[in-house]
Amino acid sequence: MTKLLPLALALVCAAVPSFSLQATGPDTSQAPPSASSASSDLVLIRDRYVLSVLPAQPSAIESVQAESAKYAAALQADGSWSDINYTDASRSVWANADHLDRLLVMAKSARVSRNAGRQDEALESKILLALKWWTDRDYHNTNWWWNEIGVPQMVGEIGVLLGPQLSPEAHAKIVAIMKRSVWRKWTGANLVWGVSIEIVRGCLENDPAAVAEGYDRLYQEIKIVSQPEDGIEQDNSFHQHGTQLYSGGYGLDFANDAGRFISYSWGTRYQVPPDRMAIFSAFLLDGEQWMIRGDVFDYSAVGREITRKEKVAVPHDETGGPIYPANAAAYGLGNTIALLAAAPTPRQKELQAFAARLKADSKVPEVTGNKQFWSSDFMAHRRKGFYTSVKMMSTRMHNGELVNSEGKKSQHLSDGVNFLYLTGNEYKDIFPAWDWTKLPGTTAIQGNLDTGEKDSIGLAGKTRFNGGVSDGTYGMAVMDLARGKLTAKKAWFFFDSSYVALGAGINLTGDSEHDVATDVNQALLVGDVVTSQSRQPVPVGTQTYSSPDLFWVYHNHVGYLFASDTKVNLSVGPQSGSWADIGAGPATPVTVPVFNLWIDHGRAPQDGTYQYTVFPNVTADETARRANSAAFNLSDISVLSNTENVQAVYDKGLKLIEVAFRQMGELKTPLGQIEVDNSCLLLVRQTAAGWSITASNPQNEPMTLNVAVKGSQVTIQLPGGNLAGSSVTAEVK
Repeated sequence: MTKLLPLALALVCAAVPSFSLQATGPDTSQAPPSASSASSDLVLIRDRYVLSVLPAQPSAIESVQAESAKYAAALQADGSWSDINYTDASRSVWANADHLDRLLVMAKSARVSRNAGRQDEALESKILLALKWWTDRDYHNTNWWWNEIGVPQMVGEIGVLLGPQLSPEAHAKIVAIMKRSVWRKWTGANLVWGVSIEIVRGCLENDPAAVAEGYDRLYQEIKIVSQPEDGIEQDNSFHQHGTQLYSGGYGLDFANDAGRFISYSWGTRYQVPPDRMAIFSAFLLDGEQWMIRGDVFDYSAVGREITRKEKVAVPHDETGGPIYPANAAAYGLGNTIALLAAAPTPRQKELQAFAARLKADSKVPEVTGNKQFWSSDFMAHRRKGFYTSVKMMSTRMHNGELVNSEGKKSQHLSDGVNFLYLTGNEYKDIFPAWDWTKLPGTTAIQGNLDTGEKDSIGLAGKTRFNGGVSDGTYGMAVMDLARGKLTAKKAWFFFDSSYVALGAGINLTGDSEHDVATDVNQALLVGDVVTSQSRQPVPVGTQTYSSPDLFWVYHNHVGYLFASDTKVNLSVGPQSGSWADIGAGPATPVTVPVFNLWIDHGRAPQDGTYQYTVFPNVTADETARRANSAAFNLSDISVLSNTENVQAVYDKGLKLIEVAFRQMGELKTPLGQIEVDNSCLLLVRQTAAGWSITASNPQNEPMTLNVAVKGSQVTIQLPGGNLAGSSVTAEVK
């Protein structure tokens, strides 16, 4: 039998540019596709595909082979495994799929052996036996996704790995299953999954027309959409299932699979057009990259996948398959970006740096700056040593979804959630044990998750003044919260080594039975917790503090500074729950140590307020020093206003004022009086020549805005369309 060419030989034989997917290519402009034959192009794409899913490092090969041997030894004479429940009807985590996961591991092991010239006929016979078990019974799930995406994707990959070892009958059954992927009306990540199945089927059948159709439709989907369409938004965030931020869920799958298949086609007749590669590169570098810390994708951007155990952007397991829950490194963002970084694209050096960051290469500088994703009510703020974000909800966005039992407690995930990451591990798998009425950054009714709304999950926001303003370095996010009978005006102000959170107009009307709290952070407990009232470690349990002076708390390299007379609650110790409580995972109890810090507004508050400052990446002594030198209107960072109409903070060292005007008005500041003739968000920074003013309209509508600073006036035209809500900078002398 003729074996598939290894990649290096295929590159020599095919008349295509001779860069390797595993090596760094020249930093040149995109080369046009070559005039190679359709058959050689299919060989190249197929070989690149196979190479990318096989383990490469000795330790990874050893791991796959060990798992394969275990599965082969346990396989029964009829081709099944005794410990798999083949009658499972679960729609999300389907037990039957374990059969295909194991079969794929065995197929990878067999292919590695064959490529090394050591064909394992005993293993291959067991693979074919287990494959026959599946295709003879042709299992289906009530969830269409398994039947049209999950199973076709898995059997297609198994088929390509087996190649000529397949009998004509087995080949035909695999092709029939793959043809169930009826993708022509799909969009977003679903579409990319569908066309990738089509491309793999084309390689399996040596059908250039199928491959061409798949690639053509893939490239059509790499475009900028307008709400409420699924796909890449103008700000490089990603939506799926309507107006939901899904950059780390469906968007991550879109990035992974579109990126992999783009890399396979490079230098062939199917190569991505330059304009589509420009869009896709921007999506990766100016979108996805901004939302990752360590190997974790910001949990605010993963949608209902926050309920999945071990959810990461960069998986490290070498033995799993391409689909949840057994996703593996071969299909993760680390591998995808490494493949793309080998291609000579206009942004190749940036892709190479992104790939290095995903490998935790400390020699590569971190991405720093501030970015407002105006299409998604989301802000990301990055500095060396930390990353923080805010996720909001307006009439333009939905707060999440409850699908296939995933997302049972997601009511508050868009209510101003403010995650803070130093390493990326701060919240890993904490979610079963979370108090879901106290999500970091949110102001919420306590006691239960009933917000008083008919449908509290999967709904759009009720307010329009939600968004942010950013000059690329600094930024401010603002949210008008309205959930049932609870309302509040919330804002976050981001600087270099700290950020300030303000709340005003906190009102719970018509409800005298419930308390309201603003959570500051609820993360995994790491090490001791100390406070300004006692430098001894805080004991396990819940403590309440109220001080006429400034009060601070320190935990895990982060300091939290509160204004005087703030009622602060602190819980330190174990919390319990189960993955089944929030999603489709197991009901086995999970207990984890948790640090939870919140402000108590009491029962049915009226005109409640809060203000606190967060110092990431500091020591306890630094926190104490900053607190001792701080008074909220005297320090380098001072609160200028915290009312329902105006919220503003001034950084003396930067000579920067960040201010939210919820109506036309004026504000006295250290830089002079600021006046506006419309509601807006402003960054006003003093420069050598005058002022730099950055403005946005968080209501996402075009606006002519007139701003005056110390008598100097400027008119700023704020855009509409896909750019509505974005920031515009003007210089004033």
